[in-house]
Amino acid sequence: MLDDITDAEPLDLLDSMRAPQLRSLLMETLSDRFMRQIAFALFQRTRSSVQLLSCINGVMSHESAMSSLPDVMLAGVAELAPLRGRMLLVVDGDLIGAVVDAICGATAPHPFERYELSVMETRIAKQMIDLSLTTLAESLSSLVHLSLKPIAYESATGMLAIADGQDWMIVVTGIFDSALGSGTIKIIAPYAGFEPLEVKVAGQSGLLGQHGTDAGWITAIESLTETTPVTLSFDLVRASVPLAVFDALAPGMVLPFCLGSEVIAVAGGVDLFRADYGQTDGQICCRVIARDPPAPDQHKISGDDAMSDQKTDQRADDKLNQRPDQTDQTQSSNSGRAAERVELERLQALPRGHLALSARHLLDRVQVGLTVELGRTQITVKDLRQLRHGQIVVLEQMVGEPLTIFANGQKLAFGEVVAVTNDRYGIRVTALADDALADNEDAA
Repeated sequence: MLDDITDAEPLDLLDSMRAPQLRSLLMETLSDRFMRQIAFALFQRTRSSVQLLSCINGVMSHESAMSSLPDVMLAGVAELAPLRGRMLLVVDGDLIGAVVDAICGATAPHPFERYELSVMETRIAKQMIDLSLTTLAESLSSLVHLSLKPIAYESATGMLAIADGQDWMIVVTGIFDSALGSGTIKIIAPYAGFEPLEVKVAGQSGLLGQHGTDAGWITAIESLTETTPVTLSFDLVRASVPLAVFDALAPGMVLPFCLGSEVIAVAGGVDLFRADYGQTDGQICCRVIARDPPAPDQHKISGDDAMSDQKTDQRADDKLNQRPDQTDQTQSSNSGRAAERVELERLQALPRGHLALSARHLLDRVQVGLTVELGRTQITVKDLRQLRHGQIVVLEQMVGEPLTIFANGQKLAFGEVVAVTNDRYGIRVTALADDALADNEDAA
């Protein structure tokens, strides 16, 4: 539990924006190749079984790169001309000792801890650095010609500063193993020095091209599109009704709508396409039509058209007979007037219990978006992208199941299609959503 912790550090969510998010594509691609060629060159020269176990890449500050160096080591400093800056190639003292022991014929590693290099170990280490830098220059020869010759050898980390403390370094660490011990070879170079080379090869489609095809990325995206589901809902009716309608909403009430032969497919609140509907094997299905979907809320229903096959009280009838378009006309006339200063009268105290606003007036003016859903289904992103004109989409809705009525996106009720007159149809409310949920729970 965190309740008892009093020394928790604050979380800075913008910290990643304050440090450069650098990656060395050049080194990430070629570093393993560098280190394997160095291991092979050491084997040829020393005849000791030096093998590369792993290779680690990173971009870090100059200070962090220097602090990660081993206590006992030998480093060679080389100019990066024609690139900018200098490069460090650092060989771990444990690896140097293992190579020297193999040259001298030792068969077991020394059990003692190493504090410094002997004269022979220093001489062999310089040869290892020269050999590694030559191998590195040969590996980069196809990209840029570098003459990586050591200008100095250092065994003290305090003498190895090659840039300002805030500069960013490319750090590549190869972990090597041999029969007599293990150790590391570390390459440290300024990121700014290799940046022109990375820009040069960025447009190529080879190993280093930033615009090249990333097969792993493409495979992962294809896998996601095949498994990620998208919910498609098909709207049969869309209307705007006065809020007063819901004050009288009850099972058996009939809401008249213009039922067309097409529905609108919606995903994530976005209209995607039109479709006509039918049935197959007892399930509702829709056939894709290659035509733009209509603008939302194009159908409006007024209270004059609302009908019910049940008798309700006079108050509900008055609310249903209120025309919502009266409000729209008033608002449009007011919008055409120029802005003018209006003097308000002083407010008078109202009698106790008197309503400040008319509930009927509010319910008649507020419009609510109402949608009747024919059904829905889940489809993968891949299949959604491949939908074509005339293709059949089978819904989860069975023929005869009640339709779902939504109000402002919230499930409100269930209904069925009924005939109002010879050529008009409507949706009769069969159950409210809460009542249907309660019935299902009781049945369970």
